[in-house]
Amino acid sequence: MIKFFLLIFIFFPIDSFAQIIPGWQHLDPDKDSVLGVSTYRAYEYLKSRKSKPVIVAVIDNGAELTHQDLQGQFWINVNEIEGNGIDDDKNGYIDDIHGWNFLGNSKGQNIGRETKELTRIYADLNNKFEHIDKDKLTGNELKDFEKYQKVRQAYLESVKQKKNEISLYQNILLNCMEADRILKEYFKKDNYTESELIAISKNDVHVLAVGNYMLNILKSDLSISKLEGIVEKNKLDLETRLNPEFNVRREIIGDNPDDLNDCKYGNNQVNTQGPYHGTGIAGTIGALYNGIGIDGIAKNVKLMILRVLPNGDERDKDVALAILYAVNNHAEIINCSFGKPWSAHPEFVEYAMRKAEKAGVLIVHASGNEGQNNDSIATYPTGYYADGTRAKNWINVGASQSKDNENLVAPFSNYGIKSVDIFAPGVDINSCILGSKYELASGTSVSAPVVSGIAAVLKSYYPKLTATQIKEIIIHSAYIPNTKEIYLGEQTKKKTKMNFISVSGGIANLYKAILYIEAKKY
Repeated sequence: MIKFFLLIFIFFPIDSFAQIIPGWQHLDPDKDSVLGVSTYRAYEYLKSRKSKPVIVAVIDNGAELTHQDLQGQFWINVNEIEGNGIDDDKNGYIDDIHGWNFLGNSKGQNIGRETKELTRIYADLNNKFEHIDKDKLTGNELKDFEKYQKVRQAYLESVKQKKNEISLYQNILLNCMEADRILKEYFKKDNYTESELIAISKNDVHVLAVGNYMLNILKSDLSISKLEGIVEKNKLDLETRLNPEFNVRREIIGDNPDDLNDCKYGNNQVNTQGPYHGTGIAGTIGALYNGIGIDGIAKNVKLMILRVLPNGDERDKDVALAILYAVNNHAEIINCSFGKPWSAHPEFVEYAMRKAEKAGVLIVHASGNEGQNNDSIATYPTGYYADGTRAKNWINVGASQSKDNENLVAPFSNYGIKSVDIFAPGVDINSCILGSKYELASGTSVSAPVVSGIAAVLKSYYPKLTATQIKEIIIHSAYIPNTKEIYLGEQTKKKTKMNFISVSGGIANLYKAILYIEAKKY
């Protein structure tokens, strides 16, 4: 008899209401009883007013420039002549028409997979300390060695977890293949349906158990082919993301990742390597109101595309250079839907943050999807400077759901009374995907561009607002839910209050932000 590994299917309390009402992020809490950001209500209020275009930089993994719902929405560098192979504006980047790809070279080669930041830090420290006698170290070297021990432990634990994950899914795959064989013999055909699995006679006890197992697999949106893909992906992670010897950066770009001044690299291929993530971000911010597909939050935007996210962790140097590029090319808002638990050069990003703050550029960042407290566990970039102060132009966003009930905070969302400013819709949000298509997406990666879109609308209709003022307005005008206590985190049934997990204690709301501006006479 086949022995099945115990497979626990965890269903988080994700609100299915959003699937009933596509585009729920635009609806109004008061009029529609949905915790959207009141986009449509805001535009109705603003319908007789004029707006100016706002440049929003999307620092991500690129974007599909041909998507039907984004045509005319991409920023164009008017100081560059497309396709002439000349750096017309003399900024060091040739033919940067819609932005820049910091993960490629002039030959058109581009990075796909990369290592994790933890792997890179481990590789550097391991080369230095692997054969060093701790007792002979003093001062800063001893501190570095202690850091090495911590990093080494974390790295080895990551490798162990990845191997365990591979083993788990391999066993599930073997069980599925054996179950599939038994069911094909039982039904005497190669294909069977869920209804046929449900109808298996209770008298066939063994086949019934097999059928129920396969039903659980299908309900979890898994299949033999998907499981094979998961196993192969995880094996590839070991070969790339967690491999200290893997150095695609050196092979393709050849720069010094530890030198911010070594900055003239990359190419203009911002749509390379299947930019599914950045395409979704771009659509959430600025998809056209054209009657097809989806509606973005902001109508009058120009999206500057900056590719820094590989399949692995982004480099601090690339993030810093992308922020500086956005600032130098007059972006007014920067969306950063990424993060990582380790940072090799936070000082690079800090330098760029200070430049953005001085230039009055708002940076909107996703809080992360680990269900953790960012006040105590850092997600980089953090928005904090080395001296402990927080950038005034930095706004950190958590994810919320559609119903005003105890599950209104997405269970995966990070939080923090000091480090997370506000929440915004981030579950089952209609997004643009590759091939001019659309799909539901969830994550703080979606919540951040919702707020970036809100900020862009405010800047578009109230152009004199500064980045600091826009941040203050978004926070102070937040919609405060009626539900007093909410569940927090994926694994816990602990309840808390919204004002204990964010600065604002509420959900971003465009309509309320506009009313706040006019009441305070900004």
